[in-house]
Amino acid sequence: MIKGSLLDCGYRTAEDKAKADVLILNTCGFIQSAKEEAIQEIFDLVRLKAQNAGKKIIVCGCLAQRYPNELWKRIPEIDGILGIGEIASAGAVCRSVLNGERVLRVGTPDSGDGIKGSRRNPQGRPFAYIKIADGCDNRCSYCAIPAIRGSFRSKKPECILEEARQLAEQGVKEINLVAQDTTTYGVDLYGRPKLPELLASLSRIPELAWVRLLYAHPAHFTEELIDQIAVNPKVCKYVDLPLQHISDEILKKMNRKVTRKKVEQLVLRLREEIPGLSLRTSFIVGFPGEKDKHFQELLRFVEQVEFDKLGAFSYSREEETKAYNLKGQVSPKIKQDRLDRLMLAQQSIAFRKNRDKIGKTISVLIEGRSPADDHRFVGRSQAEAPEVDGVILIRDGRLKPGRLVRAKVTGFEDYDLTAEIQKEGKHG
Repeated sequence: MIKGSLLDCGYRTAEDKAKADVLILNTCGFIQSAKEEAIQEIFDLVRLKAQNAGKKIIVCGCLAQRYPNELWKRIPEIDGILGIGEIASAGAVCRSVLNGERVLRVGTPDSGDGIKGSRRNPQGRPFAYIKIADGCDNRCSYCAIPAIRGSFRSKKPECILEEARQLAEQGVKEINLVAQDTTTYGVDLYGRPKLPELLASLSRIPELAWVRLLYAHPAHFTEELIDQIAVNPKVCKYVDLPLQHISDEILKKMNRKVTRKKVEQLVLRLREEIPGLSLRTSFIVGFPGEKDKHFQELLRFVEQVEFDKLGAFSYSREEETKAYNLKGQVSPKIKQDRLDRLMLAQQSIAFRKNRDKIGKTISVLIEGRSPADDHRFVGRSQAEAPEVDGVILIRDGRLKPGRLVRAKVTGFEDYDLTAEIQKEGKHG
């Protein structure tokens, strides 16, 4: 959306930061490590600006929304600060800073809701993300999102469909739907979840091949949603179900609004009703009050359920959250040890699942040449989400980004699969 606003105002993007007149940094402010990374990048840009006083720096995103005054006062080299509700004005702010102004434009998180803007396809990739809602009402005790992004609010379906059509016209074949809680989509607009209807509408865009659902809160999964994923051929047989923990005691402290029993029932239903499902989840280790018995319960659960994909994170103590002052804060050493043990357990599950795929023929969306090996192409099947899961590596010199091919899995390299193109007549 930022790129669209800039191009609509007549600006061109530069591939090299050193050659850019304006440096725009989109930041995260969700957890401490992300904040530190963003601050480090800002100072890297400041050093670049020092070599060329004519350069301008604009900081936007969550860090800008959360700490605008601190950034404004402590880093005077920043020429513009843009809140998350002001994205549509990126082009205008760019013009102002180039005219010598210093601009602080941070309103409420929802100040820009409903503003239609142009969407651009970054780097010409065959996949893109569409945010279908923003903010969150779940109030998980560890999460600062409500303080940064406000209450949950769905984007109108006509705006989402227009974004999808714009992207499809630019060669996008796969749309990934994101929000802080995608499964609640439509509740604020219609009084009930409308995600199944949205999936159906998106699948009617002829140029799109796949629609993928990410960030599906387990407390809000409906039977209608399961049915849509199961029967709609364009909806990826992939569910990203962030569980965060499995101990009832920890889930209650996290305010996750689910129990272990409900989670187990949901996982069973998903696997029974969606043929070929790839199930991803994420967990937090080291939450305040997590004792070894709670972690052992989580570890056994992961070994028992055998998720196809799993991400894990150490708990980050964040201001403006209820968990910040909870007793029983876990030491960094114990958190890291638990994280390592959990990921090691998942690694053996993931490698075995990859081994089981050898010899199977799958549909693969080609993304482009491998940056590590110019003789191979990178692709993904419905079982791999972009940028977070493994990829499929194919050695073929005639493939184009955006092409859907049939390929036979020949092996795996850690989390990535290797495959070869199936010639016509060798598959159904």
